Amino acid sequence: MMLWLEYSGWFQCRLATDPDPSDEGRGVSGYVHAVPGEPDLDRVVRLQPTGTVPRSHCPPIAVTVNRLFAENGGTVASPIVGAAVELLDNPKFEGKNHIIAEDGFEPIVPFHLRISKGSFLLDRKFDDTMQFPPRSDADWTKLQQLQAGGVVISPGAIGAATGIFSLAQIWRQRSSLLDADLRASTNEVERAALKSRIRAMSDPRNARFFGARMMYSIPLSGTALVSDPDRLLGGTPQTGSTPWLTDFWCGAWDPDAMCGYLLGYLGLPIDDPGFAPGVAAMMSDRRQERR
Repeated sequence: MMLWLEYSGWFQCRLATDPDPSDEGRGVSGYVHAVPGEPDLDRVVRLQPTGTVPRSHCPPIAVTVNRLFAENGGTVASPIVGAAVELLDNPKFEGKNHIIAEDGFEPIVPFHLRISKGSFLLDRKFDDTMQFPPRSDADWTKLQQLQAGGVVISPGAIGAATGIFSLAQIWRQRSSLLDADLRASTNEVERAALKSRIRAMSDPRNARFFGARMMYSIPLSGTALVSDPDRLLGGTPQTGSTPWLTDFWCGAWDPDAMCGYLLGYLGLPIDDPGFAPGVAAMMSDRRQERR
């Protein structure tokens, strides 16, 4: 059987934007800047709070599992809901200013997905042998599997997922809060940072990518680790030569928060000797509905 895990939440990625070079540490010519008191931009995609640089009055960073679906489309009641979703090994959007990929097609490299909660663990790499920067035709072929499918303008889908249909309105509210913080602050570094953020949010052009999504579909065929002592999955995920598939989108880019929203799914092929209690109850209910 196939089991699908849905996950979503805000992630942070502190990266310079065109026309700055991709490795610019502070942000000079683009519309993203590290403000006074913050460390340099490092481009790492972080799905959990560890290592992030929080900014006041911005969304909390955390991507978690929302729901589970069986292959018949039924929702599975499961303690896995709430599990943390992470990308390990300091992944980055690797476009290299159009050298590796054009805007909207940037691959996330490396790609190593982990989902965990207590003793439960799903962990798998995209590939064990791909090298980056690519050193062979095989590396280039694998890199193409990590690329996005381009930019899709879809403000309705983003609004439905985030509850935000107008970033401009959010920025007006946030700027008012920052202005109050500015009036109350006597710290010159903090005041400089607040002024920089307020100034950036006053330019509506800086919010222009909020309604865009980058679409990914990535097979995970590398080393897999599974820990499920309580049999929350109801069976054993297939590993070996059988890939897991994760498809997701990244969008709702908020350059003040340096964060975006991610919504995706992980498809697990499960060897099915018997369902876990929550899954069994759901399947029984579905059978009763059909009678």
